[in-house]
Amino acid sequence: MSDELYFTVMLAASSCMVATGFILAAVKTRYDEARAKYRMAKTWMTTAVLVLGTLNIMQISIDPDGDWDYLAGCITLAISYLQAMLLTMVVLVFISPKVVTLRLVLSQLAVITGMDVVLIGSLFLLPSRAFLYIYGLGIAVYIVMLVVYTHWYLRSYRQFRQLIADYYEDEEIEHGLRWLSTIFWVGLAVGVLAMLMLYGRRDIDMCLTVVFAVFYAFLTACFINYELSTPIILPALEKRDLPQSESDGHQLTTEPASISLATWIQQRGYLDTQKPVGAIVKELGITTDQFHQYFQKTEGEDFRTWRVRKRVEYAQELMQEHPNWPVTRVAQDSGFNDRSWFYQQFLRFAHTSVSSYRSSLSK
Repeated sequence: MSDELYFTVMLAASSCMVATGFILAAVKTRYDEARAKYRMAKTWMTTAVLVLGTLNIMQISIDPDGDWDYLAGCITLAISYLQAMLLTMVVLVFISPKVVTLRLVLSQLAVITGMDVVLIGSLFLLPSRAFLYIYGLGIAVYIVMLVVYTHWYLRSYRQFRQLIADYYEDEEIEHGLRWLSTIFWVGLAVGVLAMLMLYGRRDIDMCLTVVFAVFYAFLTACFINYELSTPIILPALEKRDLPQSESDGHQLTTEPASISLATWIQQRGYLDTQKPVGAIVKELGITTDQFHQYFQKTEGEDFRTWRVRKRVEYAQELMQEHPNWPVTRVAQDSGFNDRSWFYQQFLRFAHTSVSSYRSSLSK
């Protein structure tokens, strides 16, 4: 690999990191209490991306040939500690903001700083054999960090999915929020790949720097997506507007409740997307128990499954009445916001694909 190619690629990737940092800083966030930790997380990642990009530019300016030594390995490991911690905290802010506190972040930062001091100090103060032992121990600590953070994330993500499921009881909303899981797994993959930089090869260093630049651009897009999704996510995390059941443990399938629900069904209230069950029962003037008992006893299935089936049936009606409508419009008018999800659920309940069903209508 030529020195010129190495320098050019490293400079371009590092410059992209700096540009990504400025873009992330420019992402606008509403100034309310519910988004306070989100704004804090955005500040962390903005600072991390800008510092990393700037340090890379400084490094290749001082050492354009990319010569590797153990000092570079120590710095790489120190940066890896920080990136693993910050990314995990950011993802946890997205799915479980109450868990992440400034005290928690600062305590982890103090521990990481201590490990960095020991690692770099041993390079200059201890014999080479002792340093290599500590260096290997530092790599082992990084692996343990990844394992611990993964366990922490999985536990929090399961709780997050349960909260979303309980609040909306809509499979499509859960499906549409899976990108929150993708952030962590992509970040974990990048964190594992970062260990390859410890081999000290320029080609690996160059390729991974490009990977980091792409990853931070992806992370910036996720921050923007999260800002757009907060009206869906935050109410579920805070469990706002959920009425309490008035008579837990009693049979509440009364005639007024049945009439109220039958009217709601006749008016196709199930087409209203992103409305939590709590808001529906509040509008109908019934309890959550009455609501669920109605579907189990009258419709013979749970509300989530029933709602998707009814939306698919309505989509079939729309295609019969408007054969020239594009699929996107049919999906949206029948309560599906995600086109791929619409295709999956249509096949699930209509037992045929959308294209096959439309073709059958033209015969």
